[in-house]
Amino acid sequence: MIAVSKTNTGLVRTANEDALLTDGPELFAIADGMGGYAGGEIASVETIKVLKEEKKNFAGLTGEALCTALKEAASKANSHLRSLVCKMPDYEGMGTTLVAVYLAEDKKAYALNIGDSRLYLWRNGLLKQITQDHSYVAELLSKGDITTDEARRHPQRNVILRAVGADEGLDSDVFSFETEPGDRLLLCSDGLSDMAADDEIAAVLKEENTEKAADALIELALNNEYDLILLDVMLPGINGFEICKQIRETKTIPIILSLINI
Repeated sequence: MIAVSKTNTGLVRTANEDALLTDGPELFAIADGMGGYAGGEIASVETIKVLKEEKKNFAGLTGEALCTALKEAASKANSHLRSLVCKMPDYEGMGTTLVAVYLAEDKKAYALNIGDSRLYLWRNGLLKQITQDHSYVAELLSKGDITTDEARRHPQRNVILRAVGADEGLDSDVFSFETEPGDRLLLCSDGLSDMAADDEIAAVLKEENTEKAADALIELALNNEYDLILLDVMLPGINGFEICKQIRETKTIPIILSLINI
């Protein structure tokens, strides 16, 4: 088995709020943080730390017992973030998505999902989204109110309905599925899934070299164009003008700078 983990800050953010976990041949995860100042970065990193610590409780488990252990790990991460907010009130509102997969001794893959980061299964040239997005747009899509293409461009596509650290209680999806020789599993944040259609991702995964495929997915996310970028002038650690300059070095996307005084 070959596992590759890669991340990129992207065109708009000043800091990378993704945290990755590759722990042995069994446990893999991505957390995509959110929150003002450094809140998002703290939320994702701390959540991954808790999951890594809890891995010892997964050993030898399968079936319902492993599903329960994964749920408990997510709940502990949630409680940990809530306790951090109590100590650091400035980080109120921070949280993170979490998607993880554990390859168990029964040859099944066990998935854990909160938010809109995704787990995909690529098999025989076909790509299937294994997890379900916990987002406002996903609900609209499931009801048939919007199309898949409209969902990718919806102005509220980043509104998620579940996140680690957002509330005292945490509702997480945990389930298992069969794997076969030759399968590829892809865990990603919305930094990829918002910028590339599933058929584009599937085409990249045909590349047999895993390292090259991972690099190509990052390039796909970076090179697919936004229609418009809206920047606040006042941002923590850097201002919108500086970000605008950085984007202008490689892109000609329309940019609107806003300044709101309260």
